[in-house]
Amino acid sequence: MPTILTSSQQTFVDITDQRKLSAYITSNLPKTQSEDPNVLPHTYAPSWATTHLVLTPVIFLDQTSIALDATGLTILWKRKDGASAETALTTGEAASAGILTVSQNKLAASGSGMITYICYISYYDSETKNTVNISADITYTLVKNAENARLAYVTSDTYVFKYNTEGTIVGATQATLTGQVQAVTISKWQYKNSSGNWADYPTTSDNTSITGGTLVVKPSHAVFTNNVAQIKLLTNDSDVYDTVTITKIYDGAKGESGGSGPGGLSVVVGNEAQVIACASDGTVSAATNVTIPFTAFRGIEQVACTCEVGTMATGITVKSNTPATATAAGSVVLTFAKSANLGGTSVLTGIVPLTFTVDGITVTKNFTWTKGKAGATGTAAVVFSIYAPNGTIVQNQSGSLLLATSAYSGATAITTGTYQWEKYTGGEWVNISGATEATLTVSGSEIINIQSYRCTMTYSSKNYVDVITVEDKSDPYVSEMLSIGGFTVKNNLGGLVPYVIVRTNQREVDPLLGNISETAPSSPTSGDFWYQVDHTAKTVTLMKYNGSAWKSATESQELTYTWYAQDKDGNAMAFDKSGKVIYLSAADIDSLMTLQCDVSN
Repeated sequence: MPTILTSSQQTFVDITDQRKLSAYITSNLPKTQSEDPNVLPHTYAPSWATTHLVLTPVIFLDQTSIALDATGLTILWKRKDGASAETALTTGEAASAGILTVSQNKLAASGSGMITYICYISYYDSETKNTVNISADITYTLVKNAENARLAYVTSDTYVFKYNTEGTIVGATQATLTGQVQAVTISKWQYKNSSGNWADYPTTSDNTSITGGTLVVKPSHAVFTNNVAQIKLLTNDSDVYDTVTITKIYDGAKGESGGSGPGGLSVVVGNEAQVIACASDGTVSAATNVTIPFTAFRGIEQVACTCEVGTMATGITVKSNTPATATAAGSVVLTFAKSANLGGTSVLTGIVPLTFTVDGITVTKNFTWTKGKAGATGTAAVVFSIYAPNGTIVQNQSGSLLLATSAYSGATAITTGTYQWEKYTGGEWVNISGATEATLTVSGSEIINIQSYRCTMTYSSKNYVDVITVEDKSDPYVSEMLSIGGFTVKNNLGGLVPYVIVRTNQREVDPLLGNISETAPSSPTSGDFWYQVDHTAKTVTLMKYNGSAWKSATESQELTYTWYAQDKDGNAMAFDKSGKVIYLSAADIDSLMTLQCDVSN
């Protein structure tokens, strides 16, 4: 029995031929991202903010790729967080020329830890006059490292409100405080009242809630005592909190705590205390840099200032010490070394004296550090995956594919793992000889339809496995039914001449032997062929020129063409036509007829 290579179908009277559109999405980064919650702010690997995530749709019409700027092609990207409804792209997600670029770590703000990007593709096929719509999607998930300690800290965009001699505020008119927390949740914001007690920050039109991650402080808020506001961020753990100080300073006689008389000196320290994340044994869980900004003022005029760091506990060093100028704040950056016990595992707090000098006058203030309450030290999550940077499809078993691995322990890339790649063959996984690197290049000739590959990474005596499947988009035999005279008749008169062309690997096979027409070609040469259309006899006959006359040809096409017909109701009809080219009489069409042609070898 002959093997059917391809089939084509056409409805006469109504053109319904529609070609197949397909697509997949390539990603330049793995589909998993790890989060390290043991540093603030949290870090992500790979970081989409550093190496932008780039998603590129690869589109095929039948087996032919379509350029993203092709006429008639429209591409729209949307996003979905977990199982929630689709939405438009947000800040940090931008589509240009059909390619989506994500420039922020969007999984950080995802409540579900999973984001799906959806590509909607519409293509107007000028040949068939039809519009085809499809979609493709790709999903990214977040894996979190274990948390070692609980901590919180507060930053502010300003620590000073400045007033001139008339008592008018100049410069910043509000301070926005931002809370960062690890392994705890924010409870509320408080301030220290005139009695020296902590009280809930008053709710105002600026802060309809005091339980969020930010707080607005304005000079008009009733939280200042002697021109100083001490603000505290509380969490669900009473031992985990942070404080910050906002100061009003005045120029001239209005000065109170901001210096007396014209030219009164003041030094404002932006970070006077911080909690350091530590493990359960009282040692610093990860190397931590703490920035202490400072600014000096004479009245309300900013002036130069230097800082000298006093005696520190073992394990604390000065990373940098930048003087303040008349236009820029200075800063001291302290480094708390990983595993340092800061004077003893039982020591829970300490100070670092800071001596500031302005025009020969010195002021000493203390920076206070506190060890964060720790649970058992967490184990870093190991994330291992395989991805194909350039896509998972080859065409016609040509070229090659690069398969790459992504491996992280927490937020740190793994560089010491060992690898073994396997190929799924004959129902089992078989080692690929010599394939022991983090990447594998696969020849297109190895891929027959679909092929799965597996990689095992061994790291710290444990095995991590992932699988990827690649595909060969080889051109099968594709047929298309055309018709001399079109696909419609009128008033049951006349006839049409359907014929089939066959292609594979972008080239036509078993082409027509000659022209199709009612009249013989002029100036033929011996051996020429002609498909003779006879509307009276309602036939198409292959003719061959013998040098002096046209005779019925004994030759035939290389492939076999078998025709079938359905009536307007979809019922099979008796239809005895055969050959690459046939004659279809209008009398055979009862308002509508669908023809199918199977091509076999």
